[in-house]
Amino acid sequence: MELKKDILKTVTRYAQAGEWAKVIAEYEKLLKTDPDDINVHNSIGDAFSKMGEDRKAFEHYLRVLNDPQTKANPTKMAFLNKKISKLDPKKFDLDGKALHETISKSVKAKDMFEKQDGGDVSSLPALKEALANDKMNPELFMMLGEVYEKQTDIGNAIESYVKALRIYVEKNNSAKGLELAKKIVNLQKENTDALAMIAEDMVKNGKKEEAEEMFKDVLINLAEKNLVAEGKGVSKRAMELGITYGEQFFSYFLFKDGKYEDARKILEKKYSLTLEEKLLLGKICYKMNDFEKAKSVFLSMDPAIINESEELLDQIGDVFLKLRELKTSSEYYMKVVRILKGQGDLDHAMLAANKVLNVDGDNIEVHEILTDIYTKKQMKNKLIDSLTKLASLYDGAHRTQDSMSAKNMLNKLKML
Repeated sequence: MELKKDILKTVTRYAQAGEWAKVIAEYEKLLKTDPDDINVHNSIGDAFSKMGEDRKAFEHYLRVLNDPQTKANPTKMAFLNKKISKLDPKKFDLDGKALHETISKSVKAKDMFEKQDGGDVSSLPALKEALANDKMNPELFMMLGEVYEKQTDIGNAIESYVKALRIYVEKNNSAKGLELAKKIVNLQKENTDALAMIAEDMVKNGKKEEAEEMFKDVLINLAEKNLVAEGKGVSKRAMELGITYGEQFFSYFLFKDGKYEDARKILEKKYSLTLEEKLLLGKICYKMNDFEKAKSVFLSMDPAIINESEELLDQIGDVFLKLRELKTSSEYYMKVVRILKGQGDLDHAMLAANKVLNVDGDNIEVHEILTDIYTKKQMKNKLIDSLTKLASLYDGAHRTQDSMSAKNMLNKLKML
């Protein structure tokens, strides 16, 4: 059996003589002992290319292209892509032609970018065309960002850099991702994608307290902007890193995405819940029509906290409404009305008052509050209807003096 070094000597001799068919035959001997030798596949691809056998060259280059070690080496990838781009794809199958087109456009864009020493505006069309075919190529997005940055188009530069960053995160390339994240933060200090990447690196370097604060700011920012997809990604990474708020925010973004069961499972596995987590779990149970559980969760909170929050009071009122406990529902809605009126938020107080009326139409207090609001907002027709109802309710409750006062006001209004 021939030794590998002897075969390679023979290959060198044939190659120097330009006898490519014999070169290939020798390399195929090596493939019999190691069919996955990427270096041999690369060399056979070169030999077929020399012979004008582009389809066969492409087949061997593909083996190299799909090798994990090649993918992890940008220099090798770039060199291989240039070789592939020079092949004639006429005899390729449809998938091969599509891949060749993608690679060729990427190579063309990169060449143009490099020739212009970091690119100028004239390289934008080539980069955009390449990205239309190769949407998961972070290097192309990086180049596009650099061109935009050079033109002081910072908005588009950041957008391009962030797309590259997300690809690096997806591919677990933390080194490239961190480098790019720092670049983005220099351009936009509050960029959530970049800050999340930097916070993740802090955790890995033992700076968990700083990372906690940064993750918290990022997640609050994403929640306020209602960026659900991004929030799910960042909060999941935070949760996996053991960040305090990770589970809470991941549950929240799952809830916002309609993944109620998944969000509920995360919260119910916890030994104890924060106030925010109880509120979220209660909302999730409500959405899942588990009203008894929602009631239990909400009422496990401190009554003092409940009675200070119109959001909580309103949510609890909704739960009792679903359970057909109308009197209790009205009581919670009424508390909301009092808080909002006390804050001077008359428009929202009116909305809350209407929720009371839907379950307790003869509630004298809510009609009194509405009468006061309609008076302040000079809503004459509404005020007349409210006073008419109020006078009737006073009569039914034998509150003669109050009834007379309401009727006097009515008469004055009708004369205006």
